[in-house]
Amino acid sequence: MDGTMSMSLAAAAANCRCSRVVFVGNIPFHASEKELREACELIGPLRSLRLAADPATGKRKGYAFVEYPDDETARSACRNLNGHHLRGRELRVNLAGRRRRRPRGDNEPVGLEDAIHAASLVSGTPPLDSVTRYLAARSVRELREIAAALEADCPDTLRLLKENVPGLAAVMEQVGHLLDMAAADDAAEAAKNKKRAAEAESNDDHRAKLTKVEVEDGSFKDKIAVSAVGVKCF
Repeated sequence: MDGTMSMSLAAAAANCRCSRVVFVGNIPFHASEKELREACELIGPLRSLRLAADPATGKRKGYAFVEYPDDETARSACRNLNGHHLRGRELRVNLAGRRRRRPRGDNEPVGLEDAIHAASLVSGTPPLDSVTRYLAARSVRELREIAAALEADCPDTLRLLKENVPGLAAVMEQVGHLLDMAAADDAAEAAKNKKRAAEAESNDDHRAKLTKVEVEDGSFKDKIAVSAVGVKCF
């Protein structure tokens, strides 16, 4: 195995923190960071804790991101810390999840970070590193073709293949996760674009309320734009 590629994969895996970072919400504003840390440490030691705050005012936003040393401890926090009472409020705790990306298009490689994240979601024995590297270089279109080819056989044949071809079930699951992630990214981008379009339409409606009123003074005619709403009559 190429040493450089192996180190690259190991570095990327170390940086893929999605499955060991949890989102902690519904934090009381009067609870201190020390109190929150102590609550989170009931599950295990922390690598980091970051309270979200407005960068302009420094005002806290009521949620935080907490990183645990490993995936299992993070999942334990989701099970056992969710609903924990802190200063009269029940904390909401979930895995923070992967950072969504702007869709690359169907013909661009999905990338090593997403392939590693998909591998971390596979149940049972994780896929081989060589498989993860291979899938990272594939595009969404190619992944769809791989999935279609694997699912082309009848269900019984596919079941036998999964049972008798080592690692095939893990590969199929990893491909499925990658396609789900791409679909989620596309849906998030579509929702964002829809929101922008709605905001633009709202601004257009506001501008449409500005009417041109002709003000005549003898032979002089001037056109001014005034708001159709809230014009006082004298």
